[in-house]
Amino acid sequence: MNINTQPLRILIVDDNEDIHHDFRKIFSMGLETDTELSEARDAFFGTISSTTARPEFQLDSAFQGQEGLELVRRALAENHPYSMAFVDVRMPPGWDGVETTARIWELDPDIQIVICTAYSDHSWGEMLERLGRSDRLLILKKPFDSIEALQLADALTEKWRLARQVRGRVEDLERMVNERTVDLQTTNSQLAASNQQLVETTQSANELATAALVANRAKSEFLANMSHEIRTPMNGILGMTELALDTTLDTEQREYLNAVKMSADALLVVINDILDFSKIEAGKFTLEAIDFDLRRTLGQALKPLAVRAHQKGLELTCDVAADVPETLIGDPARLRQILVNLIGNALKFTEHGEVSIEVVGESRTNEEICLHFRVRDTGIGIPADKQQAIFEAFSQADGSTTRRYGGTGLGLTISTRLTAMMGGQLWVESEPGHGSTFHFKIQVAIQTGPSKRTVPLAPAKLEDMCVLVVDDNATNRRILKDMLLKWRMKPTVVEGGREALLALQAAASVNQTFPLILVDGMMPDMDGFTLATEINQHPEFSKATIMMLTSANQHGDAARCRELGVAAYVVKPIQQADLLQAIVNVLGIESLAGGTAVAIPPVRPQPTGPSLRILLAEDNVINQKLAVHVLQKQGHSVVVACNGKEALRILEEQPFDVVLMDVQMPEMGGFEATACIRASERGTSKHVPIIAMTAHAMKGDRERCLEAGMDGYVAKPIEASELWAALESITVATSTEVSAALNKSSDTVLNAAKVWDRVDGDLNLLKELVDLFIEESPRSMAAVGDAIVRRDADGLNRASHDLRGAVSNFCATDVFQAALELEVLSSQHNLSGAKETFVVLERAVHELQESLLALVREKDKCGQPNSISGNRAEHARDAV
Repeated sequence: MNINTQPLRILIVDDNEDIHHDFRKIFSMGLETDTELSEARDAFFGTISSTTARPEFQLDSAFQGQEGLELVRRALAENHPYSMAFVDVRMPPGWDGVETTARIWELDPDIQIVICTAYSDHSWGEMLERLGRSDRLLILKKPFDSIEALQLADALTEKWRLARQVRGRVEDLERMVNERTVDLQTTNSQLAASNQQLVETTQSANELATAALVANRAKSEFLANMSHEIRTPMNGILGMTELALDTTLDTEQREYLNAVKMSADALLVVINDILDFSKIEAGKFTLEAIDFDLRRTLGQALKPLAVRAHQKGLELTCDVAADVPETLIGDPARLRQILVNLIGNALKFTEHGEVSIEVVGESRTNEEICLHFRVRDTGIGIPADKQQAIFEAFSQADGSTTRRYGGTGLGLTISTRLTAMMGGQLWVESEPGHGSTFHFKIQVAIQTGPSKRTVPLAPAKLEDMCVLVVDDNATNRRILKDMLLKWRMKPTVVEGGREALLALQAAASVNQTFPLILVDGMMPDMDGFTLATEINQHPEFSKATIMMLTSANQHGDAARCRELGVAAYVVKPIQQADLLQAIVNVLGIESLAGGTAVAIPPVRPQPTGPSLRILLAEDNVINQKLAVHVLQKQGHSVVVACNGKEALRILEEQPFDVVLMDVQMPEMGGFEATACIRASERGTSKHVPIIAMTAHAMKGDRERCLEAGMDGYVAKPIEASELWAALESITVATSTEVSAALNKSSDTVLNAAKVWDRVDGDLNLLKELVDLFIEESPRSMAAVGDAIVRRDADGLNRASHDLRGAVSNFCATDVFQAALELEVLSSQHNLSGAKETFVVLERAVHELQESLLALVREKDKCGQPNSISGNRAEHARDAV
């Protein structure tokens, strides 16, 4: 029987038979009163077409707790459970009302309980302490009012009924995913009709609004909980598989485990797509409006895809028009999601040729610009009659596509919705056998503050420098040529190694040289390494600086480059800032202030920092084992806490360098534990770094973690590289030494022996460096302090970076670490601890100034020599 057509059952448990008669009289009176009120209302206002009738109740009686428990058991077996129960507190000689409630909840945790008591010695706190919950418990004092009893019955049975409905919705989620669009349209129509009908009565409208609020909250909580429940075991599967692949395996075992990992990765993509689609359909998906750098966002999207492109032998290129602003305001994460979807599809459906990304600006104003993205491939193409279908949910161009290429069919649907939310549209131009071009436009705001340049200006020394570009891909040649021309260099572009040698010979014949050669590593006939070998065999060419541009990232490439004298190699697709900084570095040209330093070697080294004491707060046993194994493998010591309460207790007993905090744990979750830790740190110089680990995929989780006082965020399933990056960015800046800055030894203020050795015993040079620092440090500190006051994260990043570079020459660990902490915090746009760190920095700079002056006095008193070579002095000045 449908639950909505059954009478709502109410259980009365009381040893006094008169109480049972009173309840039956109250409920029968309630029905008569309700009828009388309806008739009076109709007579006064006229006949009303639709009224809200009181629900039908079925009352059952029990005179002891044991008897009541048996009735609850029987009702569950009949699939007609009790919605609520009125339970007397004292029922001698058996169970009292609190114990009866506890026993009933063991059988049926959903039942709403009203404890009836005439005694004041049973307080609410005492009952909660015995029962451990309050969300389904109320107290009714005897003697009770009839209206009060009726209102409690109406409210609690309705709450119970709504909870049952919500649970039914949750259990039907898999079916609702396929039918959601139709269901929502139907529901909206029904709600519209219901709202029109319920305009006559405010009470009914309020009840529906409350019910809708409960349902919406349940949906949000369910999405978050479902994400956590799915991602937590996925974290164990992926992590344990990676650990197993690192062990000694035979060929068959490795093949099986690789298959497991590929399947798990594919499943994770499906999960992410379905969760995003569900959030969009439920109206729970919102966009951010934060400052971001477009070119950096493109680089982050393309780097992981470059490996897939190389594995298929495809060229992956990116070209952003010069007039597109560098700094914008929008949602970079969702823009990156659209790009990854489109570029990933292009790589999936392309067997040979290239995939290129172009970005141009359209219809620009002072505040806003329309960006037009084109993702072009040389793949299989899409028939005209299928081009509309691919944008629909769970659709592919034809039935065989999914079997051959995989995928959920949701990527383009999600991208279409995201593009529309960004004020634009997405469409495709394609022809079977001739590739496809996906277009999308979005509206983004332009940052109106001072320019926050992320692409460094080219030094004047690059102007008119001849550069030889060797690349077999025409698109790459055009992009590289445009970049070099923008920096006023003189590029000569050729398409292969043979042509490059001819160009070098032609230049030599007229007594000209190419100081710089950019060589593609992967070319037919003669690859970049072979070309570099040929160049080295010609003395007239070998003085040129060679940079390798490669779409691979193969193990051993760096060693081969060193053997051949290649100055650096940069992984494609190449970003302007990366290429310019690499050129500046290999040519030994001083970059301009404000330039962004770029790490040239593309292979990320394993963590080489100090061994850390790490507290791991994680309730899942598999995740505990995985994290402990990975962390201990890198030389860290790990202590495990199963929940937030245990983590707090352990932190009180011993210090840790960092805490890895799971967000969702029993007894006390990560947010509550973090709040307690931060509260205990107020008024002290202590700050233990906390990195959140969460399997949630809901919008705003990262921001919520940072606002809660956490220093970093790692999403589950946890990738080892992401964990290293989080540990590196947090612990380098907020290590134990920085946290205890006020109690450090003098060696951390200034390593006098190393400084004296660095200036090669030249007192004049030492005095000059110290004078420069004494003169410049107040301005640097003022810039840091001003940026903190204005909460200018980018300004703080530049100022602290400049200060850190200046003090690195003095081996001043205190100042260096404090400045680095501010630099890392500002790079994360998290300035919550910046003021405290600035206090440490001020003290450290003052101590450094005093120590430097003391060192000069000491060396001057000893009559140290005052001269060194001009080159070395110039080099030292340049370093400062």
